Amino acid sequence: MGAADYLLLMLLALLILAFLTHVLRRRAAIGARERVAELYTVVRCDDGIRKRKYQEGDFVGKQTQECAGGLIVGIFKEVPRQP
Repeated sequence: MGAADYLLLMLLALLILAFLTHVLRRRAAIGARERVAELYTVVRCDDGIRKRKYQEGDFVGKQTQECAGGLIVGIFKEVPRQP
C-alpha cells in the first residue's frame, strides 16, 4: 500500500467520524426538545364533566366515588406547550 492508499483510508475514516458526530448531535438536540406528556382522566358527574390526573387502575366505564354518579368517560394524554 502506498501513501495515496493511506491518505484515502484516513479521509474515509474522517468522513465516517464526521457523519457519526452529526447524527449523535442531532439525536441529542431532538431529545432535549422532547416534553413529558401527562395522562388525564375525564369523569362525568351528575353536575358536569371533570378532568383529573390519571390514577393507576382507571379505565373507561369505571364508576368512581369522587362525585354523585361518577363515571370515567375518557382518558387522554396532554403534552405541555413549548414556551
